[in-house]
Amino acid sequence: MNMNQETKQCQNCTQPFVIEPEDFAFYAKVQVPPPTFCPDCRYQRRLANRNEWNFYKRDCSLCGKSMVSIYNPDYPGPVYCQPCWWSDKWDPYAYGQAFDFSRPFFDQFQELRIAVPHIAMANWHSTNSEYTNQSVSNKNCYMCVSTAYSEDCLYAHWNDKVRESVDCYGVIQCELLYKSLNSDSCSNSAYLEDCADTTMSYFLKDCRGCTSCFRCYGLRNKSYCWGNEQLTKKDYEKRFSEFIFSRTNIKQERESLIRLAKKYPHKNYHGRNALHTVGDYTHDVKDAFNVFNASEAENIRYCQDARYSKDSFDCTEVWVELGYENEGVTAQGCIAVTKSVKIFSSFYSELCSNSHDLFGCVGLNKAEYCILNRRYEKSEYERIRGQIIEHMKAKGEWGEFFPAHKSLFGYNETIAQDYFPLNEGEVTDRGLRWYHHPVREYKISMSCETIPETIKEVSDAILQDVIECSSRKSDKKGKYFSCTSAFRITEAELGFYRKMNMPLPSKCFACRRQERMEMRNPRKLWKRSCQCVALASSNGVYKNQSPHFHDSSPCPNEFQTSYAPDRPEIVYCEQCYQAEIV
Repeated sequence: MNMNQETKQCQNCTQPFVIEPEDFAFYAKVQVPPPTFCPDCRYQRRLANRNEWNFYKRDCSLCGKSMVSIYNPDYPGPVYCQPCWWSDKWDPYAYGQAFDFSRPFFDQFQELRIAVPHIAMANWHSTNSEYTNQSVSNKNCYMCVSTAYSEDCLYAHWNDKVRESVDCYGVIQCELLYKSLNSDSCSNSAYLEDCADTTMSYFLKDCRGCTSCFRCYGLRNKSYCWGNEQLTKKDYEKRFSEFIFSRTNIKQERESLIRLAKKYPHKNYHGRNALHTVGDYTHDVKDAFNVFNASEAENIRYCQDARYSKDSFDCTEVWVELGYENEGVTAQGCIAVTKSVKIFSSFYSELCSNSHDLFGCVGLNKAEYCILNRRYEKSEYERIRGQIIEHMKAKGEWGEFFPAHKSLFGYNETIAQDYFPLNEGEVTDRGLRWYHHPVREYKISMSCETIPETIKEVSDAILQDVIECSSRKSDKKGKYFSCTSAFRITEAELGFYRKMNMPLPSKCFACRRQERMEMRNPRKLWKRSCQCVALASSNGVYKNQSPHFHDSSPCPNEFQTSYAPDRPEIVYCEQCYQAEIV
């Protein structure tokens, strides 16, 4: 076993990357060779297999009914609506085939995955939530992705146990929340970032246990604060009653919060209880490296969007143990399994559930000992599986995730376009597909300039309007590549804005989603030193309010952080940050 650090050249981007001794130990444990792609390119390859937000109307290939699907109309294979896909009207074993040792595995698997019907949307146990994907147990939800156990939510991403909320990302156990990110146990609030246990508050960042606060940063257990200034209850309520939630005023307050936040220290990572962990947006994580958006996890590396995961490398959107190169699964002991639930000891499979010991299978449920959707006795399965693994090793396939050029989606349909954006020329030069969305020719009845400034000016007639997205005119550099150009307001949405006293949005949901993504730090890490030097920050903007462990000397701590060195925020190590903020 190689227990020394080794530098290799990525076979995709040609940049050098390091394989650590801990990495080699894991690869030996799961019996795969070291990767040939760097961590970023491995992540990009997994994301290129994942369409979350591009929805299409098409007919079910079995019953013929109209449905919503993540597969565009040009997709060549059959796509079934949820009732048909889960029914006994078709037999996934009918597509079974013997493995051909004269051909590469990936070519054979691709033929199978195109032939086997795919489910229109990954949406389980939900009610009145047709427009939700990668989601479970939701009710009355619309345009929600990676959302669970939520009700009456619109335009949500990565939310859990949330009620009556709109345009939120990464919020948990919240109610009546608008345009908020990375917040836990909050209610009756709008424009929160990185907050917890907060109610009746607006334009807050990194605040906890707060009630009735407005445009504040870094507060703990406070009430009636405005711009980090403590007011009396009477003065706060008077000032709040005079504030008009117009689009112009909201824009000014959001910009003011950004300026205010630059005056205070930021912790080097977002999250809490991250022990021996390098990454961002992590909580209750132990012994993790290069991980993003992870919770209740231990001993994971190069993972993203991982919950309740353990002893796993290179997994995205997972609940997994002893996994490698998985995407969108709940699994144990699996390699390169995608879009599957409750899968054990399986390899290179897709859309399977409640199964174990599968290899190269698609669409199986309650199955065991299958290869390319063909059933075998246990001993025969294990014998052929071993032969296939050796065959894949000889072809350079074993241990690698599915090639991006074999994705069932165009690159610009996938989440890869969010984190690794490419233009059409760059995509086609790499041998990947680009999907040309049909030209949208909406008959706009309301221009973005004439959208009412406040919700009080809006009548029910707005429900009939087709509203121009403001990005359509302002986006000179093609920043909002997913813009739908126009949008409509739903009845549930209008009711929410009136209840929250919030003006109508001026951008389509796709542009609003992209704006939320840009508000979060990138999924990249830079090595930096703590900016706490003796009694103040190194830029002289912030004066420390408490004694620190390093006394009058500069803090010696270094760390890896998602705050790039050229960013304006003051970045402290966790020790110095807690001395000031907590």
